[in-house]
Amino acid sequence: MYKIAHISDLHLGLDDSKGRGELLLKLLEDIIERECSHIAVTGDIAENPVREDLAYAREIFAHFSLASPGKLSVVPGNHDIYGGAPPGIDSFRFPLICKNTDIKKTESQFLDVFSDAFEDVPAFPFVKVLGKTALIGINSMIGWSPDENPEGSNGGISKDKLNELEDILESDDLKDKTKIVLIHHHFSKPEDVADYPAHAAWIDAISYKMKFHNPRKFLKALRKGGVEIVLHGHTHHNSVYVREGITFVNSSACMIPISDDSTRKYNIISIPEEEDEEESITIRTVTI
Repeated sequence: MYKIAHISDLHLGLDDSKGRGELLLKLLEDIIERECSHIAVTGDIAENPVREDLAYAREIFAHFSLASPGKLSVVPGNHDIYGGAPPGIDSFRFPLICKNTDIKKTESQFLDVFSDAFEDVPAFPFVKVLGKTALIGINSMIGWSPDENPEGSNGGISKDKLNELEDILESDDLKDKTKIVLIHHHFSKPEDVADYPAHAAWIDAISYKMKFHNPRKFLKALRKGGVEIVLHGHTHHNSVYVREGITFVNSSACMIPISDDSTRKYNIISIPEEEDEEESITIRTVTI
């Protein structure tokens, strides 16, 4: 079986004042112990779009010899592109910070720091064919807008990028492959977290900054392109749910769970290889 460990929302900083580097070290040790073939990280790798913070994360992966195309795939989250709001009263300045952010520049920085994880010229969307599996990575961050993206945390995909994604999914190179999309933003609904009332209430309260705009076109493209699984983060909760016949996997509680049980979890997706003819795809939730 080809095993992909999915993690998300690491929120690292070089100063490591919150000890998250140590948490990531222990998380990667657990992943390696479980003999996973690949690690997919779906955004918010750093707390802020600072080169040194992103490089700190990259060096931790490199410490375990994971900073290579065959071992690691990454996509950015809102913190990697826009950053997080400052604490206290200065948080009122954050919309202006987002407004003044050059998202092409911060995407370029992200791609440069993690260039070792890309097979070709680093860019989004990307595609990797790993045996019988095809990983497709998307940058779902959109430009600042006072109505559609006031705090830089909402997402979407432009018409041009959607066309690129459709071309990738329909490529002959991906025929008969298990197609897995990596994206930061979520597509869950309140009923998906009904068993976690505190988390559900929190998501509802901040829903204005947890949106993915025009999801129907995106989901239609995934369905038409034969995508079986979407890996994402953003909500700091672990869950598996289905939309439009596609399985969505959320591993954003792997480091900083914002959930009723406060339990760190991530998911391992096991995909049959040639010798596993009678096996099927499985998703296993691991508690740290």
